[in-house]
Amino acid sequence: MVNKRPLALVDLDDTLFQTARKMPEGSVRYPASYDTHGAVSGYMSNVQNSFVQWLLATTDVIPVTARSAEAFRRVRLGFSQGAVCSHGAVILDPDGAVNADWQALMGERLSAFQQRLPALCASALQVGDALSISLRGWVVEEAGQQHYVVIKHNSGTDADLPRVAEHLRHRGLIDGMHVHLNGNNLALLPDGLGKRVAVEHLLARDRASHGERPVLGFGDSITDLGFMDLCSYWATPARSQLANLVEGAVHG
Repeated sequence: MVNKRPLALVDLDDTLFQTARKMPEGSVRYPASYDTHGAVSGYMSNVQNSFVQWLLATTDVIPVTARSAEAFRRVRLGFSQGAVCSHGAVILDPDGAVNADWQALMGERLSAFQQRLPALCASALQVGDALSISLRGWVVEEAGQQHYVVIKHNSGTDADLPRVAEHLRHRGLIDGMHVHLNGNNLALLPDGLGKRVAVEHLLARDRASHGERPVLGFGDSITDLGFMDLCSYWATPARSQLANLVEGAVHG
């Protein structure tokens, strides 16, 4: 029997690396991602660096990330098997090109949201003003499609963002959408868009090429569980949002 190389589906931010402010003062830091000006924006710890090197040496690694394809290209860890980007709105082929079949399918699913998303972003910022919460927000768009809305606070606390989401829900502005909340990140996504649906497509394609093989899933967020649940095995970093949820369920 052929020993097949496993497939690893891996979230990026806060799973493989994080910003400097989330790391202990004076800790060893390995550059992982860069901002638009070329400065380092994300770092790996010693353990994360060793983990990434092990994954790349022993598995076929496909990142599954909320980052846009442009932001993903600023992650420089040697990935070469393609990626799932923009919360599943974009699939990149191994050569870095946008997968045309998935792009066409997303175009159909998101057509009703192309005008709605900018208006929703503006409404979210207005809600922030009404609540005296300083916010910034934008519509994630790429390859001619608008995908979802991101809202972050400027100087408040992470508890402010659920308040904004609840006001939007109460006003019916996010009907037909789902919400992702993790730290200073509120994402408002159309139903039919998500990491899970993109990974389902990707795994069907992988089985056609490789047959059945072990699939490993790694992520830090509750919403990552959607795609991780499709894997043979999954794991989450200690003290992540997902780890805290499991701990609370066990000890709560």
